[in-house]
This record gives sequence, C-alpha cells and structure tokens, in this order.
Amino acid sequence: MYPWLPDAPGSRNNTGPDLTQNNTDHRRQEVQQIVKNACDQLNAEGVDARNYVEQLAWLFFLKAFDETESRKEQEATFDDTPYERRLAGEYAWSHWAQDTDHPDDMLEFVDGKLWIKLTSPDPAKGLGHDALAQRFRRIFDNVRNYSRRGVSFAKVVQQVDKLHFSSETDVIVLSEIYEDLLKRVAADSAGYAGEFYTQRHIIRAMVQVVQPQAGDQVYDPCFGTAGFLGEAADYIRHNNTLSGKQLDELQHKTFYGLELKPLTYLLGSMNMILHGIEGANLELANTLEVHSQNVAEKDKFQVILANPPYGGKMAQELQTNFRVRSSATECLFLQHIMANLNKGGRAAVVIPEGVLFRGGPDQKVRKELLEQFEVHTILSLPAGCFLPYTGVKTNVIFFDRTEDGSGTKSVWYYALTNDGFELKQTRKPIAGNQLPDFLAKRQGRVESENSWTVPIADIVANGYDLSAKNPNKVDDYEHRPALDLVQSIKTNEARITELLDELESLLERAE
Repeated sequence: MYPWLPDAPGSRNNTGPDLTQNNTDHRRQEVQQIVKNACDQLNAEGVDARNYVEQLAWLFFLKAFDETESRKEQEATFDDTPYERRLAGEYAWSHWAQDTDHPDDMLEFVDGKLWIKLTSPDPAKGLGHDALAQRFRRIFDNVRNYSRRGVSFAKVVQQVDKLHFSSETDVIVLSEIYEDLLKRVAADSAGYAGEFYTQRHIIRAMVQVVQPQAGDQVYDPCFGTAGFLGEAADYIRHNNTLSGKQLDELQHKTFYGLELKPLTYLLGSMNMILHGIEGANLELANTLEVHSQNVAEKDKFQVILANPPYGGKMAQELQTNFRVRSSATECLFLQHIMANLNKGGRAAVVIPEGVLFRGGPDQKVRKELLEQFEVHTILSLPAGCFLPYTGVKTNVIFFDRTEDGSGTKSVWYYALTNDGFELKQTRKPIAGNQLPDFLAKRQGRVESENSWTVPIADIVANGYDLSAKNPNKVDDYEHRPALDLVQSIKTNEARITELLDELESLLERAE
C-alpha cells in the first residue's frame, strides 16, 4: 500500500457530500491561489498559458514524488527494511528546491544535471531501465523548462513548494490542480477540439457501476488526465484485499490507455504515478489510426471506461479498419470500444446525444451494439453537465459483453436532472444530487419518476433509437425553466449541425 494515499471516509465511493468536503474545499482554495501566483510569475516572464500548464505540471510532479519518497522512506524505517530513493541527494526536490538564495545556480542545475538524470538511458547517468525510469524519460523527454531567468524560476519553485500532498489531503485535489490548469487552456481552445474533461463525480459513479476487480485489465482509449484509470485504481485498492502478486499485477498488468495529445498524455502519466501506479501501460498514439476490428481475445480488456472526444472528424481514407465508416469520431470510438471488450467484460462510455438517435452509421453501430452486447443501463445527463467545456447533452451508456454472446433484452434508463452542481459555467455545488439515487436504484432496475425500462422489441421497432424519453414526464415547454429551454435549443441546433455534417460528407463522396 501507499501510505500517502488517503483513507478519508467517503472520499471516493460516496458521490454525495461528506465530512471531508469542507477540508477539501479549503485545500482547493489554497492550491488555486498557489497556482495563480505561479502562473502570474510565469506570465510576467512572457510564458504563454499552454506552456505554463506544462511547466507547472512537471514541477508539481517532482514535488509530490519527493513527498512520496519521503513517506516510503519513513515506512521502511518503521519496518526496519531498506529503501533506496530514486531521486536522492542533490537530485531530490527537497534538496535543490531549497536553494532559492542562489537562483541562477538552481536554474543551471535543473537545466543541466537534473534533466540528464531524468532523461538519460545510461544507467550510470540516469534512473535505470525499469518501468518507473522509462516513465520518467517519456515524460521529461517531452517537456521543457520555460523559465529563462533564475530569479523568476526560483519564485515559481517557492510557490510550488507550498503544496503538501499529505495523507490527510485527498488525491483528488491533485487531479483538480491539473484540471483547473487545463480549464485555463481549454477555455481558449474549445476544449482541445472536442476533448472534454470528465467531472470527478461522474467518473466515480461510472466506476461504481462497472466495479473493476483485482485481476481485471482496465482500458481507456483516450485517457486524458487519467481520471478514469486513477479512480479505478483507488476502487480496486479499497474494495479488495490484495496479495503480493495482485499488488504487482495492479502495478504492471492492470491499467492500459492511449492518448493523442502530448501535453495531456504527460499529465495523465504523472497522475497515475501520483496515484501510486508506476507501471501503467500508457501510450502516446492516435487511437483511431491504430484501431483494428479483429483483436485477439487475449488482447481484449475486462473493463473499458471512456469519455471519447466528440465533434471531431476523421478522413474517410483513414477509416479502412472500421466496419462502419463515419465522419463523427464518437461513432468510431464506440466501435473501437466494442472491438476491444473481452467476454464477460463491462464498459461505461460517455457519448453525445446524437449517437443514440441519428440514422446512417450511428444506427448501424447501435444495431450491432444491441445485438452483440447487453446494453443494460443508460444514464441521461443534463445539458450543461460538462460546462465550461461544452453545453452539449450527453449520456453514459453501460454495456456488457456476455459469455454466451447474447444481446440486449431491455434497457433501464435514468434521467438525471441534478448532478449536484449548477448547470452554468461556474458549476457551483447545489443540493439535490441524484447520483446516489441512480446508484441505489440501478441494481434492482427500480422504476420511478426518473427511471424506466424499455424492452428491446420497442427499441427495434423504433429504428434502434436509444434516446432517453422519460414516459413519466410530459415535455411541456410552457412550464419548463428558461435555462432548460435555452439548453434544449442549443442541443437541437447541435443535432442539426451534425446532420448537415453527415450530408456534407455524403455529397463530398458523391463528387
């Protein structure tokens, strides 16, 4: 076990408010101020927003890794067993980061000796050849130090040194540091062109439904900041008593992922190490380009969790490996997930509303999904759930690949209207979170005002339409809140745009 990971009551498996919330909120405010001070300093030196996201990311990582090493060292002393630091002596953050009285010497050491230690494949100069050393090289080969003045660099280091990732602080706060930084950039780049970072409480609910277990192989084909993989690691640890062999498998044979964007890949890699998983199998690659429709059963995964990028496009000539070609990346990602789920496997995927009702390629994929997998649950999320990135309405679709290959018999729906936060750009916490109710009713497929079941015959008769249309509520526009109406209009406009894009693609192919 990793003693620096918290065991605070309700910090992971409870989606509702808990006793640690006030402490977490206070810590978040402290961290945000630290980040602001550091960003202001970098900005004053002329470093642009995207670059200081990268700059602070590797500094956060080295600081937190140093704390992890200190705790492991203390634990080893308590157990009277030896522990050798990976970054010891002058290479330890706790050594070089204190030399702020000599800022030019500090900057020279980091750019020279420390960077060689972190990136050299030579065991005499670097960290060796094991999984952790390789992860360090992959990270620091792809980042750089953007500070050019020692005084400025020392001031940033001083701010980062104020962070204390102690055992009393939920590791989620560290993930939120990354996500808060990413929001700064995403706001200026439309969510990285289709990539929307999943809210932590949505991740937790999805993980609790699929229930990853020791021995499972967990895969995210677009892992981003590794929110799904990190939460799955925490879930496995806290719901299983793991043997020594299982702990080793958790480190090296459990977590897999692909990510296209270099910066996002680095943040996700760092996040997994900070979650105590040093050997996650994470690769920098374009998932859709390396996709294969014929994956050997031994290479498939027991659990797949994902929030694929949507709204993007992929050239037709690059789609030869897909059974159903589509101009929408979300349709292609869903096919990729279907092709990589093992027998007995469970999947939870965030998809935009259009995937559930559109004709053409989407309808063909839905037909395959319903016939070859057991689509047991669809969680309809409110429009605005992924603000500030997008106001597009989304759903979480849960499906299993049964051992006997049987398909869907019926789908249980839950229409979530309150996820515990305002459906505005600010996303402030509010009362009435329905996620605990969703989790409580899901296992028994309980029908209620917000939940209902649709047999497969009705779905097929309706053209394989999987839209969440609550039969218990009348869509009365005259009595709907103004914000709800605005969001509905935006969703309809998004649907029209999607249909026009499909038409445009068909016309281009016809020419």
